Amino acid sequence: MDTFTEFDTTTSTVGMRRRGVTQVREQVTTQARKTVKVLQAMDAFPKVNEDYAQYTNMGAAVTLICFVLCVILFASEVAWHRTTVTKSVLSVDNTPLPAAGQIENKLKIYLDITFPRVACSLITLDTAEVSGERHMDIHDGHILKRRLNSDGVPIEPPRKDKINKFKDHIGNATDENSDSDSAEEEKPGAALATKGGHNPNNPMLMGGLLGAMMGFGGRGNLLSLFQDQFPEGIEKAFRNENNEGCEVVGYIEVNRVAGQFHISPGKSLNIGGMTVQLAVQSANLNMTHYIKRLAFGEGFPGAVNPLDDETRKLQPSSIHQYFLKVVPTTFVPLKGDNMSTNQFSVTESIKVQEHGMSEAMGMGKPPGVYFTYELSPIRVSYSETRPTVGEFLTSVCAIIGGVFSLSGLVHRILLSGTSLFKLKKDE
Repeated sequence: MDTFTEFDTTTSTVGMRRRGVTQVREQVTTQARKTVKVLQAMDAFPKVNEDYAQYTNMGAAVTLICFVLCVILFASEVAWHRTTVTKSVLSVDNTPLPAAGQIENKLKIYLDITFPRVACSLITLDTAEVSGERHMDIHDGHILKRRLNSDGVPIEPPRKDKINKFKDHIGNATDENSDSDSAEEEKPGAALATKGGHNPNNPMLMGGLLGAMMGFGGRGNLLSLFQDQFPEGIEKAFRNENNEGCEVVGYIEVNRVAGQFHISPGKSLNIGGMTVQLAVQSANLNMTHYIKRLAFGEGFPGAVNPLDDETRKLQPSSIHQYFLKVVPTTFVPLKGDNMSTNQFSVTESIKVQEHGMSEAMGMGKPPGVYFTYELSPIRVSYSETRPTVGEFLTSVCAIIGGVFSLSGLVHRILLSGTSLFKLKKDE
């Protein structure tokens, strides 16, 4: 009789499967442990068991100093990040010409100059450009004059000068006695002098003026014109018996070409098409002046005008010349519109004028203050900038890392020094 033994095949299969899963899990766990060990070996900041850590007073002191240093450097970095930095760039000035129908780009000159020894009735402001354009006795624009007493205290508010009535009178006479073409014709100028102390009816002065009028055929009543312009007489007006001073303030607009403007004592009269200049010749004439402001355009942060708040004490009958180099400038602020203005540098020259009629007759410059300017072909561009947030964060990280690295080095040096000292002491 054959005997058959039955085996539990189900149990055997499950057991084999469990043994296979366990082996796979052990392999995965082993591989994970190896990976973790490799990562731990790459740790640049190994940890020390607290049981082996040693806390010392020296370490605490170094840590405290490190913290204070980090706070100070962080505060300075915040302040630097909020500070505006101005950068400059040089380039060729390529200012475009105005298009047809647009207003020409003028050069605006701001001035505030005080003459403590010259009355306002004696002061005249003239401009001349290399292009040939001239303006005599500027007073009907943006230039005001303020009378000052002998102590420099204002006598009255700033006001415009009296309009030149010679041009109107002579113009009317010209219309009646000649055609329009001859009225527009340019006549040569004449410079005439009056010396303090002469009689108001000075025949030399009146004769010279009448001679200058011969170019117009003697048209117009010259004496009535002078009485209209100088009600108290020419000599009294030019004598400045009250020792008054004058403050000239405002601005003038000129073309963007080289030129000159000057302030001198006397009167520049436009009689028809001829310019007659009454120049004051006096041994007591003193053109000492104080420049409160002289600027070629609007100011901007950091701009420096070298002649602001400058005083020049001159001898009588001096010719003081300023030679200015005007540099076009662009200023780009952090907020707001760009600004186009100018800076300038200056050199000076002083000469004492000899008394005599040769200077008064146009053979030399009369005493006064002359400003000769020319434009530079180089433009300076200033732009305000601030560090970016990325630069700020980079600097902060560098501060923290550098301080802690240096503190660790210092701590090790101190510990080594202390250990060596103890060893030598024990020996």
